[in-house]
Amino acid sequence: MKRICIALVGDFSEKIHTHLALNNAIEHCRRHLDFLIEAPWIPTSALRLEGFDRNKFHGCWIVSGSPYVNDEAVLSTIQWARENNFPLLGSCGGFQYMILEYARNVLHLASALHEETSPAAVSPIISKLSCSLKGRQEEVLVTDKSSWIYNVLKTERFAGHFYCSYGFNNIYEEKFKGPFAFTAHSMEGDVRAIELKNHRFFNGTLFQPSLDSTIDSPNALVIDFFRKVSAIAV
Repeated sequence: MKRICIALVGDFSEKIHTHLALNNAIEHCRRHLDFLIEAPWIPTSALRLEGFDRNKFHGCWIVSGSPYVNDEAVLSTIQWARENNFPLLGSCGGFQYMILEYARNVLHLASALHEETSPAAVSPIISKLSCSLKGRQEEVLVTDKSSWIYNVLKTERFAGHFYCSYGFNNIYEEKFKGPFAFTAHSMEGDVRAIELKNHRFFNGTLFQPSLDSTIDSPNALVIDFFRKVSAIAV
């Protein structure tokens, strides 16, 4: 049977319930797939800055838990995946760092900072939310019908499950033109999902799909990510 290996990039802790929920969501998917899934956690302190060994990993998931032990290695990993057309999913902190990486290395914006790690920044790209979304649900509006999210969920609105206090600073939205697209928003217009259109799979969500998964109903985005990676893998 075909075997797919996904790197879970993050600093796992049994005390972080979102990490446990992610492991559970992967288990929920296993019996619904016609291939085997391996998903080892890769501590950010152990990341190879030049990226992943394609002979071992077929995809990467940048998980929640920012700031990471090694922020720069996370950003370098995202850059490598973006430049090498390597399948990458980011949720919560992963979403935030995907934006940071693109802003720094493609747009070359001096303001590409994260308020959590650069609290003195006047106008950071990733800023504190006006209202924390820790442990909350919020209605998400899919604003791009050509997006991965819409193609999977087949709906313009759904309930997103969040556990975060930081998100994209909307004053910079006009800077992100071309292939880097904002595909979902809150009802107030705040960015909730991103996608790089000229990439095989490069998607990020501020909400955490793994928080909306059960043994009988695996989250559709999670299971589709695994299937997309399997289809890409040789």
